[in-house]
Amino acid sequence: MENFLRKSKAKLSEIESLDSVCIILGNESCDLDSAVCALIFAYFLEQQKKFASVHLPVLNVAKEEFILKTEVVYFLKRFNISSELLIFRDEICFKSLQQNRKLKLVLVDHNILPNSDFFLDSSIVQIVDHHKQEHPFSENIDMLIETVGSCSTLISSLIFESAPEILDTISASLLLGAIVVDVANFSPTAKRATAKDEEIFNKLLKLVPNISKDILYRELQCAKEDVSNLTFEQLCQKDRKIIEIGGIILPVCGFPFLCSTLLAKHSDLASKLQGFCSVLNCHGTVLMGISIDEETDIVKRDLVVYSHLAWLKNRLCRELEKADDPHLDLHVVKSNAEYVYYNQGNTTATRKAILPMLKNILSKPESTNSTFSQRGERSLSISNVDGSPEDSSSNSGIDTPTNSCNGDDEEVQHSSAAVKLSEFHAGDVFASKESKKYLSFRQQGGELQRGERDPLTPENSFAESHFDQSYRKFVLNHMDSDAIMEKLRKENFFREADE
Repeated sequence: MENFLRKSKAKLSEIESLDSVCIILGNESCDLDSAVCALIFAYFLEQQKKFASVHLPVLNVAKEEFILKTEVVYFLKRFNISSELLIFRDEICFKSLQQNRKLKLVLVDHNILPNSDFFLDSSIVQIVDHHKQEHPFSENIDMLIETVGSCSTLISSLIFESAPEILDTISASLLLGAIVVDVANFSPTAKRATAKDEEIFNKLLKLVPNISKDILYRELQCAKEDVSNLTFEQLCQKDRKIIEIGGIILPVCGFPFLCSTLLAKHSDLASKLQGFCSVLNCHGTVLMGISIDEETDIVKRDLVVYSHLAWLKNRLCRELEKADDPHLDLHVVKSNAEYVYYNQGNTTATRKAILPMLKNILSKPESTNSTFSQRGERSLSISNVDGSPEDSSSNSGIDTPTNSCNGDDEEVQHSSAAVKLSEFHAGDVFASKESKKYLSFRQQGGELQRGERDPLTPENSFAESHFDQSYRKFVLNHMDSDAIMEKLRKENFFREADE
């Protein structure tokens, strides 16, 4: 393995002169399973010379961020694989390879590219993944997508089927480590492992007979949890995946401990999360924590949903609470304007299961009917009289009523009652719309014509009465008394009294 990686790294200097290059790319979280799959499968494909003249394993993370992957750094170093032997995402130009029609791409431990990489989709030739299938079927792509506990299980099974002789002590040990971490040491409470995971794990054990899965698991968990030297932002970056849908950017961060640890340590958690989101230029984040008691095998999970956009936070919370596939059994522990902290009763629901749920939530029309700018602001937001955006807690675009418990600053109690539809404050919309006209009217000393009123609904409708109220409110706030009386008479607002 070490010789293969050394040769692969040397190929970087001559990559532009090669006729074709096949890159084996793990997912953006670059956890142990993803990293090991990229390394071992690239080695396997290189022996086969399957897709190109050279097959390169690439870790889907910048070189400077690799230090955050503590368990990956530790485990590879144990087998003399230093960072100098590895190829990182920022050391290779995917765009150039694709434009020159040299790129063949193999995805491991994920089956769909993020928006920022979607231009590479046409270069995909193979996918091996254990997550829910999101990539559409294609005759041009060799797909093995099976919902087992670890992607390393699938990689191992392919190698056992066609080239078992390439598996040595080091490669087998790497695969064993990735599997045991992904299936939580085959914990019956966690329920991550499948029969196939157990079968492949036992076959690999025969190649490394002196290894103890319990010791291996504890060793890797200790390395994974060794975050003492990481800042809050680095902790969130350590194991995160990003969802980008409809202009919404939402990182989902996993922790090897409960989120309650963060709440206990950081009383200003909302401020910390705001800083993290500012760095990533995203609209919110979901934090997922886990704790497994080694003696009792009891698994605990918790979850934090954060967004400075009240409508987005409320939307995510409501949909996750009522979800039934799977049902997360969420219990609110703390809630305020920026985030909601839950205990997760269904401890078998991993991030692998929750990611598709979040994507479905953001894909619904209610969530994507407004466009977002790169700075995280609503480009279609209604403006106040002074031209500033409406406060995010206003009812414009929020998916829950302003008085719902999700929007309160106090501790909340959630019921199973049906969620009501949002109320549309037509009067506020009208007042905002009309304000620009009347400010211009006052500044220029001009006179508005009756036809300029441009109502959004038929006269005398229910909604029109709300517009009229807002209109009166605006006029009273922005005109002197004589102008008020004259304007109201012209607009026939005293018709009831006249009659």
